[in-house]
Amino acid sequence: MKKNTKITGAIAVALTMATGLTITAPALASSQNVVNLITWVNPPAVAVLKKINTEFEKANPGYTVNYQTTADVTGGYATMQQTAVQGGSADIMGTFPIQPLPTTTNQNSLSPTQLWAVNNVFTPLNGQPWIKDFNSSVLANDQYKGKYYGLVSGVYQDGVFYNKAIFAKYHLTPPKTFNQFMQIAKVLSSHHVVPFFDGLQNVGPLYLQFITYPLMQEVWLPKVGNINTALWTGKTKWTDPAFITVMQREKEVMKYLEPNFTGVPWQQMPGAFANGKAAMLLDGSWDLPSVVQANPHINMGYFPFPGSNNPKLNQSLLQPDLTFVVLNNSPHKAAALKWLNFFASPKIYAQYVNATGISPSRNVGTYNSVSSRTLGSWFGKGVSLATIFPALPGSGSYYVQPKNWWQLQLEMYQGKYTPQQVAQMYQNAWNQIQK
Repeated sequence: MKKNTKITGAIAVALTMATGLTITAPALASSQNVVNLITWVNPPAVAVLKKINTEFEKANPGYTVNYQTTADVTGGYATMQQTAVQGGSADIMGTFPIQPLPTTTNQNSLSPTQLWAVNNVFTPLNGQPWIKDFNSSVLANDQYKGKYYGLVSGVYQDGVFYNKAIFAKYHLTPPKTFNQFMQIAKVLSSHHVVPFFDGLQNVGPLYLQFITYPLMQEVWLPKVGNINTALWTGKTKWTDPAFITVMQREKEVMKYLEPNFTGVPWQQMPGAFANGKAAMLLDGSWDLPSVVQANPHINMGYFPFPGSNNPKLNQSLLQPDLTFVVLNNSPHKAAALKWLNFFASPKIYAQYVNATGISPSRNVGTYNSVSSRTLGSWFGKGVSLATIFPALPGSGSYYVQPKNWWQLQLEMYQGKYTPQQVAQMYQNAWNQIQK
């Protein structure tokens, strides 16, 4: 394995790595009382951020927030991010957290966002007044060498959302084990009810995460403590029997997805579940507001995806999401920090939590969101994704690049490869990045 390597060189390398484009930044407003904010499109989040921006302007006369969004995190929004980093066209940028980082921090093993973080593109936020009010373990998802580089807005929770009316009709109760889970799927199928809903179109096989992540958490994680660290240090391998079990169970679950799930747009998932197209929705809590919008009368419940036959191992999965970073080349840094402090204040932050379905990263607060009601005692509780899914290299060995990793999972389900063959393909590729 390579030793840790200090990242140096021009940031432009990281920029062009993602898209190969040269970006020209638009002209900026000259006033210092301006906040240029960019995020990707998540409809509930966009709507509430627009409201928060209006309230910020009202509370701070003379300040203006320019808010821009675009869809497709790996496409249009990735280009928007590069424009911001290279040309200073944004002051606050929405990112995903930088953790987990691989243990060998060379350019081939880091995503563009991670490269920006370790190259001091983001402003350290240690000492900001809101830091003390936020959960340090959540903020640690955007920490590097003791510095906090982002305000992690919260954690979404992956799991199984179920239609209580359908469960009652067939005398079903939430399962505690994987075997019980599969038995419920068989009962529903026997009554011509689709057990699980998921949709891959417009997002790709990445949305198999709602099956793969919890299975890795509940079957493989207990053996190694931290899968990311164990893989990078060689403590475990992709050929570990536990990971092969994960893929075997993944195939079993996928048999009970709705027909043509690869051709169903992910945007249709909440509405389809809300209107009774399936008994259970495999999803993250970010879609709960959209479920209720599609059917305000739905009576739904939640349980962690039961990937293990040991009930104690089956816990909710916490996925840190939208993280606000302030760019070092921001021409309006003071205004940007002022906006972050406003967002983090109790009443404003509660608006964001209640509107988006996210579980809070603020230590104290009162929330009445559909997420808090649906998740019940699981609200804000679970296992962090940072310990479960390893930091895949942004480039290099083909099968362990993020996009190709997920494509191979789908091809396994389609019968092109066996779980054992896929595990060996991952390991062969992993061996190459560790040389």
